[in-house]
Order: sequence, then structure tokens, then C-alpha cells
Amino acid sequence: MVKLVNKLTVTGDVAEFERVSEELTAYMRQQPGYLRFELLRSVRQENVFVEIAEWTDAESHLKAVRSEGFQQRVKPLGALATVDPDVYTLVREGRAGDA
Repeated sequence: MVKLVNKLTVTGDVAEFERVSEELTAYMRQQPGYLRFELLRSVRQENVFVEIAEWTDAESHLKAVRSEGFQQRVKPLGALATVDPDVYTLVREGRAGDA
């Protein structure tokens, strides 16, 4: 499993950003290898968001973002936000009470 972590700094209308983001997410949900998604908003900087998407593998994610459907839907995002994405693999995790 891999995780896409994408920091988005909204420079345009936040409501429009959220609409475009939801459209992209709806499309990605239909792609092979997609597992789940979260959109987080900074408490200190209300125009900063982080999206985290889990995929079965990096190749599935890459194929999805290179698709014509994704490219059409992502264009409006460029006018609304700057993005800083990367794909990561898990190194370690912990929970409360773990030794």
C-alpha cells in the first residue's frame, strides 16, 4: 500500500476548491487500486489543506493521475491552489498504549 500526501494552499475561492476537490475524489474512487481518502484543513491556516489518499500500489496511482479523465478534472485546481504532492510508503506507525 502507498499513500499520496498532497499539501494544497488555496489561493482562490475555498468553496470552489472544495467542489473541484470532491469532483476529483469522486473520479478517483472509481479507479483500480484506490482505497480511501481524507481531506484535512489546517487549524492555523484556513487556506491550507492536506489530502491523504491510500492506493494499493504506486503504479495504480500513477495510471490514474495520467488518465484523460483525471487530467480534465484537475485543470481547474491549478487556478485555485498550489499543490505539493508525493507518494509515500509506511515506515512505522504507533498507537496509544503501544510499548
